[in-house]
Amino acid sequence: MFKLKVDKSKHKMITERLNLTETENYTYVLTTDKDQVESDKVNIVFNEAEITRVSSLLDWIVKGEAIYIVGSNQYGDKRTQSRNIYYFITAGDDVYGVMGTIRMRVTYKLYELEELLQDKDFIRVSKHAIVNIAKIDYIKPALNSKLNLIMANGDTVEVNRGYLKSFKEALDY
Repeated sequence: MFKLKVDKSKHKMITERLNLTETENYTYVLTTDKDQVESDKVNIVFNEAEITRVSSLLDWIVKGEAIYIVGSNQYGDKRTQSRNIYYFITAGDDVYGVMGTIRMRVTYKLYELEELLQDKDFIRVSKHAIVNIAKIDYIKPALNSKLNLIMANGDTVEVNRGYLKSFKEALDY
């Protein structure tokens, strides 16, 4: 996805500071020298003093990449971007993705979705649910050190005690 073009003496340090993984097939060129831009790629020319801002930008680029989820309901199969899904929940042996009022059965297991969406603002909140942090409207305290999440569609999802610490860390709560 990325190619870093800088002086060889600074390459390792900048790669580590940006937490960058370079690939052979890349779309983005990162450089500190405007003469090293590639006309057929997206180029990011930056000053070394702005490396923390560049790091934030790269995080945003990686998180912004679309991951598509395919699910089915009574109307047929639907392919949608993960960011449109409010939460995933299990019911019996099936896993459902909820988008507003639409509920789709997906072919993934919950642990597979957790791995797939770990960089996409989804967080595991119980043994049975993963929520999209961007789709939470309200957080209400509940009994026994639990939280109730009121989602943007009005549904309530419970954060169990075992997942409370990681949930709060994800929100900086």
